[in-house]
Amino acid sequence: MSSKISIQIVTFNSKRFLKDCLDSIFRQSLQDFSVLVIDNASNDGSFDFVKNNYSSEKIKQEFGSFSRLFAVRNARNLGFSQAQNQGIILTDSEFILIMNADVILEPDFLENLVKAIESNEKIGSAGGKLLKIKLGDQEIEEKIKTDTLDSAGLRILKSRRFIDRGAGEKDKKRYDKKTEVFGISGACVLYRRSALEDIKVPIVNSHKCLPTQAGTRASRAEGEDAPFAYEYFDQDFFAYQEDNDLAWRLKLRGWSAVCAPQAKAYHFRSMGISGKLGLLKTAQAHLRRPKLIEYFSFRNGLWLLFKNDFCINIFIHLHFILFHLALKKIYLLFTQPINFIKSGLSFYQGLPKMFRKRRYIIKRAKISSREIRKWME
Repeated sequence: MSSKISIQIVTFNSKRFLKDCLDSIFRQSLQDFSVLVIDNASNDGSFDFVKNNYSSEKIKQEFGSFSRLFAVRNARNLGFSQAQNQGIILTDSEFILIMNADVILEPDFLENLVKAIESNEKIGSAGGKLLKIKLGDQEIEEKIKTDTLDSAGLRILKSRRFIDRGAGEKDKKRYDKKTEVFGISGACVLYRRSALEDIKVPIVNSHKCLPTQAGTRASRAEGEDAPFAYEYFDQDFFAYQEDNDLAWRLKLRGWSAVCAPQAKAYHFRSMGISGKLGLLKTAQAHLRRPKLIEYFSFRNGLWLLFKNDFCINIFIHLHFILFHLALKKIYLLFTQPINFIKSGLSFYQGLPKMFRKRRYIIKRAKISSREIRKWME
C-alpha cells in the first residue's frame, strides 16, 4: 500500500455510517492516499458492505478516483488500539490518518491538513475542526450537519482530565486560527509516521501483540535480532483514552500537535461529554453512557497518568488529581459498584506491565517536567 497517506478506519458494527464516511474520503481534492478498513468481527454486515461497494472499479466509476481500498476482517474484536496497530504495521505511507467510521470529511479536508503538518517537520500530529453531526429521519438514516463544535484539539487539565477544545460550543470562529495544542482527538487525526516510530513502546513476550506482523516492523526498526515487538497505541487499553495516551507520549518526545481549522469534518458522537457541562449535567451524561465505556475510561485514565506523568508534577497538582479521582470513584461506587471493583482490580493487575512501560517512556522523555506542566490548565 504505497501512497502518501494511509487512511485507517476500524469498524465494529459501523455499517450505518460507512457510506457517508467512505464517500467523503473518495471525494477529496487530494487523492494521493489508500484506505484500509479493519473490521473487528462486526455482525451487522460492515465488512461485506465495504467489499461489495468499494472495489477499485466502482471507486473509479463513481468518484473518478484511482485511490484504492483494502479491507481486513479480524476473527474477533481485538479492540481499537490493536486494530489500529495492525494498520500501521501493514502500511508504509509517510502519513497516517486515523478516523472513526462516524466522521464525514469536507472535500478539502486532507489537502488542508497535509499542508498544516508539512509546514514544520516537528509536527507529529494534526487535526482539523470537528463539528457535530446528528441523526435526523431514522427511516432514511438522515444525518444533519450542525454548527456545534465537537473538537478543536485536546486540552489537559491539572486534574489530568482530558477535554476537547470548544466541545459543545457554537462555532463562532473562535477556533479559526491554526494553533498548537496538547493533542488531537482520535476521532480524526493525522500522524507523521516517523513520529509514531519515535514514540512506540516495546512489548516483551505479550500474547496480545501480533508476533509475525509486529516482528516485521521491529526487524526493520531495530535489526533482525530485535527481541521486541512494538505498540503505537497501547493495546492493553483495548479502547478509550488511547488517543490521550499517545498524545502525551508525543509531547514527551518533543513532537508538536496542531489544530488546523481550515480542515473541517463532522463527527457523530452519541456518547460525547462536553468540557463545558456543569457538574450535574456531566453526571447525567455519564449515566447515559454504557457501563463498558465507563469501565475502560476510568481504568485507562489511571493507567495513562501512571505511565506518562512526572512524579514532581503529580506532587504539585496532587490536590487537583485527588479531587477529580474522588469524584469519579464516588460516582462509580454509587452508580456502578461492580464496575468500580472490576476497574480497580484490572488497574492494579496491570500495574507491573504499566511500570515497565513507564520506565521506558520517562527515560526517553525529551522535555522537562516544567515544560509539560505548562500545558496543564
